[in-house]
Amino acid sequence: MNRLTFETIVQDYIQEKKAIGNKFTKAEQTLKRVVALQNEIDKNKPILSRTLFMRWAEKTSWEKPINQSTRLSVLRGLSKYMIRHNYQAVFIPVRYVPYREYEYLPYIFSDEELGRILKAVDNWAFECDSFHARMEFPLVIRLLIGSGLRISETLSIEKDHLDLKTNTLFLNKTKNQSERIIPIADSLGEKLTSYREKTSFIPAFSSSRWLFPNPEGEPYYSGTFYQFFRKMLWKVDIPHRGKGKGPRLHDLRHTYAVRVITNWVRNGYDVTTSLPYLAIYMGHSGIKASQHYLRLTKDMYPDLLGMVGNCYSWIIPEVVCEE
Repeated sequence: MNRLTFETIVQDYIQEKKAIGNKFTKAEQTLKRVVALQNEIDKNKPILSRTLFMRWAEKTSWEKPINQSTRLSVLRGLSKYMIRHNYQAVFIPVRYVPYREYEYLPYIFSDEELGRILKAVDNWAFECDSFHARMEFPLVIRLLIGSGLRISETLSIEKDHLDLKTNTLFLNKTKNQSERIIPIADSLGEKLTSYREKTSFIPAFSSSRWLFPNPEGEPYYSGTFYQFFRKMLWKVDIPHRGKGKGPRLHDLRHTYAVRVITNWVRNGYDVTTSLPYLAIYMGHSGIKASQHYLRLTKDMYPDLLGMVGNCYSWIIPEVVCEE
């Protein structure tokens, strides 16, 4: 009978996470460091001690608070697993390390900028030698702009998850493991219908279960689209402000959310009751991220300040409106 050790518990935890569909690659690398530290402190005994937790929680001189918090979240997940299985483990609070949740200020694209990006994408596709890229890249960018999807979600869509009769997408490989059904615009549905018809008899497409397969029939790597998007920004003269400053591909998602809230406010919708719907649609684990979009809306569209401030100052307390 194998002796129970901290390392075997960690391996069981990793296998459980992967079994439910998590890639867990980065967390697995982090847990290797945890195992090494635990072996130094607790000699591989099947425990997660407070001493280990406190050592792991120490901030390095070069580390940002958000990175420290990310490390702790990995250990927190292991702690919850061990407690659930009645192993000896210290409880780790959710916010042991306070940090600003949104240190990065998203770039919100204007409608005119989005139009320029789409035109540049279409022009690039017209000249592109790769049939795969020519057919798929414009559609992926349109999904990001028109539906607010994450790039990882978009590239993980399977062909069977696209319903062209109802113009909906079923998402099951999401950041928070929450399944969602996303409606798409009729115009985008028409483009996807044309795409399916043009690629249905091409083996590289028809033999793959993915909606947007690469030439090998597998999902594209998200980095491919990050590089492509940077190239399109350069073409339309939208300057990149440097590493960590954007604009980023993910800012298309932020822009979508801000545009939704802007339309709500201008059309007199009750944002108080509507925000939870946005949170569900976007796949957020809570409403806090959607509240952040409301703050961005206020910052980007000062003309809405009065309407937003009068009705929703409880959400954005920094808003002050003169009588």
